[in-house]
Amino acid sequence: MNAIELVCPGELKFSGLQELEKKYLQNINYYVKFSVKKLREIRGKEEAFVKEKEGALFLKEIQPRDYVVALDEKGKKMDSRRFAVFLQEKLSYHPARLLFLIGGFAGFAPRVKARADLAISFSDMTFAHDIFRILFLEQIFRAMTIIHGTAYHR
Repeated sequence: MNAIELVCPGELKFSGLQELEKKYLQNINYYVKFSVKKLREIRGKEEAFVKEKEGALFLKEIQPRDYVVALDEKGKKMDSRRFAVFLQEKLSYHPARLLFLIGGFAGFAPRVKARADLAISFSDMTFAHDIFRILFLEQIFRAMTIIHGTAYHR
């Protein structure tokens, strides 16, 4: 398997972040097939409602053989080198897509968390979703440079 996909709700709201996303996607795709699937953003004040509706959208995107990683504040922490090892292992040995999920403001529905094979936390801090999406892409690119022995990660 040599495909990674990020599934997340909504579009990036700022043009500067859109440009950064474009730059990182271009750089990542030099190493591995990578795409971003942007789900329709669910609006509502009731978190349970939003979680359920987003959860259904996430589950529609997940195929049975996908290895699913929920990017969640309660997930496992790892440094950049360990994340690179994890990516290399999954890209080398997992036969289907490696699918990363970024939840909306309400978090993941229980059935999405149950479907995830792994949950990873990038920090104890909370980030705006737009900022976190760029941070995640930067870490994917950093991991690719670590895997391929290029100097970016230093």
